[in-house]
Amino acid sequence: MPRIDIFKKIKNDKIIDDRIQKYRLHYNYLKTCLQLPNEFRVDRSKYVQWKLDQVKKLKFNDWWKKIGSNIFSKQLAQVKEVKTTKISNPSTFIEIPLDVPTEYAIGKIRKILQEKQLKVKNTERFRPLQLELYLESFLLKQKKLKLVQIARELKKRRLKILKTHKNRAVMNRDKVEDMFPASMKYEIVNRIIWRNHSNAKKILLNVCKGEFPGKYS
Repeated sequence: MPRIDIFKKIKNDKIIDDRIQKYRLHYNYLKTCLQLPNEFRVDRSKYVQWKLDQVKKLKFNDWWKKIGSNIFSKQLAQVKEVKTTKISNPSTFIEIPLDVPTEYAIGKIRKILQEKQLKVKNTERFRPLQLELYLESFLLKQKKLKLVQIARELKKRRLKILKTHKNRAVMNRDKVEDMFPASMKYEIVNRIIWRNHSNAKKILLNVCKGEFPGKYS
C-alpha cells in the first residue's frame, strides 16, 4: 500500500481495519435494508455495536464520529526493536545486513512482508465505485423509474462525482460519457441495469447476515 494511503487510515495512533469507503458503503447498504423491512430481514445480532436505531437516522459521517470509529479502529503498538529468541504467529524476524543500501533493504523487506501477508489476509481488490453503482441502480429501480431514466440518472451521478473529485475520482470522463450511449441497444442497457440490481440485492442480503460485501457475482 502506498505511504500516503496507509496514513489516511491512521489518526491519533489508531488505525482502521479497512478503507473508509468500504465502511461507508456497508453502512449505506445496511441503511437500505433497514428502510425496506418487507424485503430484507437484518440479523440484528450481527450489528449489536452498530446501534441500528442510530443507523436509521444518522448520516454516515455523523454515525462514524459517534459510533463507527470506535468499532473499527484499534490502537497501534509502538514501533520498537525487540530482541528475543521466541517467535509468535503471525510474525516474522528479518535480519538486515548493515552494509546494504537502505532503499534496497526496504524493497526486500516489503517483498517479504507482502508474500507473508498474502497467506494471512484475503487481498481481493475492493471496488467502491462499482458497489456504489449497484446500490444506486437498486434504489432507482425501487422508484419504479423507466429504464432510460435509470440509465440517465446513473450517468448523471457519475459525471457529478467526476466534477467533484476531479483527479481523485476512480474514473475518467471518457469512460463516464461512454456509459449508456444513445446508440446502445435496449436489451444491453436492460441487462446491465438488471445485473446491477441483482448484485445489489445479493449484497443487501449479505449485509442482513452481517457480511459486506460477501459473494454477489
